[in-house]
Amino acid sequence: MKKLILSIIFTLSAAFAFAQVTFSPATFTSEDEVIITLDVTGTPLAGQNDVYIWAFSNDGVGGGKDALTNGQWGSSSESAKMTKIATNKFTFKFTGTTLFGQSPAELINFGFLGKSKDGTKQTQDFKPYKFDPLVFTPSQFRIFPAKQDFTDMSTVYFHQDLATDQNLQRMFDVKVNLTFYNDAGAVVATRTALVAVKESSTVYSYSFIPEKLITLTAGTKLSKFSYQFTGSIKDANGANVGTAGPVNEVIYTIFN
Repeated sequence: MKKLILSIIFTLSAAFAFAQVTFSPATFTSEDEVIITLDVTGTPLAGQNDVYIWAFSNDGVGGGKDALTNGQWGSSSESAKMTKIATNKFTFKFTGTTLFGQSPAELINFGFLGKSKDGTKQTQDFKPYKFDPLVFTPSQFRIFPAKQDFTDMSTVYFHQDLATDQNLQRMFDVKVNLTFYNDAGAVVATRTALVAVKESSTVYSYSFIPEKLITLTAGTKLSKFSYQFTGSIKDANGANVGTAGPVNEVIYTIFN
């Protein structure tokens, strides 16, 4: 009997041994759009054309909910159907707050499994995957959102009250230089002396959507951009002279 039990355990372990999960982006908050890629090779779902996700939040920490897309175990909702991208490989796109109907403050982690529509076949549970906290950390230079792709609106900020350089502390007539790079790392466009918005007495910003600001040739994908705040200070004689902050680089997260 003991050998039989061990044999069953070994068989089940082997059946689930090859399922693999990846996320894009690799880390994310509950407000980020995320793509799960699930490889069901070596599981009871191997060879299936239709795989459905069954997801749940806050495993082991309380306050969890089933995903709003789950449906019933014996009849998964069509909104839980994963997209087949290759043999045994499926993807599912979601945003945590939307998937679970919970606020960022409520969401700590989540888990999921893949299953057949009628629930007769399934993978193991994949859990828990933590959501990055949505915590604002003041800094001299920052961007919003913290994670983005090149189709998003981006806002760059300069917090003058946090500047450590004396020239930046005194800088006025603040402007922004932007440089964009393609996926080969080559510069594709530069925009200089863009007038920053004075959000408050010590905070400046500039917002943009790349495709509205620059012209991209067909098929061009941006991999990153850099930004630099510039301005003027008064010299010893009271004349205006130029000054500039450091160049900051932002890597785009490609979701698709």
